[in-house]
Amino acid sequence: MLAFPYEQRIGTVTVYAERPIDPRIGSELARAEGLLRASPIYTGPLDRSLFLTDGGWRWRLLAIQSPGAFAFRRPFSLAIVFNRSDIGADRVTNGRAIGGSRTLSGVIAHETTHIMIANHVGELRSAMLPTWQSEGYADHVARESSLTDADAESLRTTGPGASSLVYYDARRRVEASLRANGGSVDALFAGR
Repeated sequence: MLAFPYEQRIGTVTVYAERPIDPRIGSELARAEGLLRASPIYTGPLDRSLFLTDGGWRWRLLAIQSPGAFAFRRPFSLAIVFNRSDIGADRVTNGRAIGGSRTLSGVIAHETTHIMIANHVGELRSAMLPTWQSEGYADHVARESSLTDADAESLRTTGPGASSLVYYDARRRVEASLRANGGSVDALFAGR
């Protein structure tokens, strides 16, 4: 478990952490589950493991390919690893000056949505979806972005290639697509 000394099972979720687990994790998991339930591809609570880090060596070791992410879930896995996590504040941070903070509950919902997408369309097809569909839909379900509208406009000038801007635009594109196709997630994933 790479030295995650604290463990707590809450429903279908096992939480592993570097420090004692704040009891507020239950309400954050409940909020995330509420967001997930609103998705038409939700099929019920998923058995998964969450690994909460402080952004230190555990994160650096596990997130070699994506050190600036809030969290990640690798294909064929039910484990989700989080960057600098603060249960008490319901926050995950990645160190970026703009777009560097999100709610922990929203990131739990976002990453769990990737599992739901894989369950819905298949793991291989899920991995082949364009970023705008997979990440945009995950942010749509989480109902949040790391950027405000003002942040996004600022980044279009100062850092147009910023990954947070890619996610922001993907969520907007998914929302437009769902409005245009009557809310069909299957049509969305088919590119319609």
